[in-house]
Amino acid sequence: MAATGLLGFNPYGKAPVIDIASKPANLYIQLRQKEEAKKEALDKYLMDYEKTLNPNGMRQIDQNAFLNKLGEAKQYYLQNREKILNPAKYGAEYQSTYYAGLRNAQSLIGQSKQAAAADKITAQHFTAQKDLNAPDGYVQALELSHLPIDDPRYRPLDITQWKFYKSHNPIEYANKIYSKIPLSESEPIPYDVKGKPGYFYTKTTSKVSPQYKDAILQEGYLNYINDEGLRKEMNHTFDTNKSEVKRLEDKYKTKIPNAQALAGIYTWDLQPIKETSTDIKPTEEYKSYLIASRSKNKPLTPAQTAVKFLQGGVAALKTSDANVINDYFKPFKSQTKTSTKGEAIGFENIEILPEGKVKVNYSIPINSGGVTIKRNTNRIIDTKSPSLLQELTALYQEFLGSNVGAEAGATAVNPNDAAGGKSSGKKVIKGF
Repeated sequence: MAATGLLGFNPYGKAPVIDIASKPANLYIQLRQKEEAKKEALDKYLMDYEKTLNPNGMRQIDQNAFLNKLGEAKQYYLQNREKILNPAKYGAEYQSTYYAGLRNAQSLIGQSKQAAAADKITAQHFTAQKDLNAPDGYVQALELSHLPIDDPRYRPLDITQWKFYKSHNPIEYANKIYSKIPLSESEPIPYDVKGKPGYFYTKTTSKVSPQYKDAILQEGYLNYINDEGLRKEMNHTFDTNKSEVKRLEDKYKTKIPNAQALAGIYTWDLQPIKETSTDIKPTEEYKSYLIASRSKNKPLTPAQTAVKFLQGGVAALKTSDANVINDYFKPFKSQTKTSTKGEAIGFENIEILPEGKVKVNYSIPINSGGVTIKRNTNRIIDTKSPSLLQELTALYQEFLGSNVGAEAGATAVNPNDAAGGKSSGKKVIKGF
């Protein structure tokens, strides 16, 4: 039997045997070995490639989606391993499908890492907006950016598209508008001091000149467009505070049809008004009653001066101002006595009591065995009493002594007419 190159000759006459030493058989075996080696190499490559798909750095919320994609690709591989590893025999479709699954998983890693970086930037940007308010829609956009990236609703957040704003502060806003505008000052206007007859003060008012009104209204309209805080405040006021809108309409005699118009009037209404008041001063008429108190350390002896002093004392007591009263009655201290110990004896001060009363504090001398002792005492006077002038006369005589020459010229004055110097015709300074 002739040799074929595949079958060998059996010298024992039995069945033919495979001739593995022949070239065709050897080539076939080598080809099969190469194919198996290629399949093993491809299998190892694919397994190693899967291991490189590392979810580290992904957002936690995206890792489940990645594992699902990777699991789907592995499941497909196990089900179609022979076809994936032998594209020459089964075509490239199975291998391409498997590769696409791996690419999808790998793409999720990249997208999630980008989303994680964007979330970090968003958090840093939000922290930097200290004391500012998020614009409308920002919270909803933030929620969408934190959904899993495979969620159809997921949207990355672009921080450059969101402008945070400051809450409206009327004081800061007014300072910004009016800090460079000069104020016009009015003429001083005198006002009486309540509860202090004979005293007055003047008040000067400074305002923005009406010539600036149109410019400031326009600035308010423009700020409504550019200032989110002001716009929200005006929208809220216009929609919910009709009484405030009505107040401004009545005050400036104008109609406010919308929130932008309100912003203009509101800005004008914030104009600063500064009032400057002078110190309290006695009127010229009241000053005449104070003339007598300017002579210190010498008794007031002329009858006319004594009467005028007492009339002024009535007006001083009615001010209910301790400083004014004690300043006026300083002459009562001009004739103090001295105790044996060297203590001053006489008038000390006047205290203000409730219900229009005052307490006159003074001391009197007590002589005993050639020794002069100081004894403190006081007298309560009702400034509303009809006999107020008589009580002051008694104090005058006690602290300043009598003056006979004054008796003829001194007449009683009704305390209600004291400031005007009207006489009742009754003598009260007996013994002057």
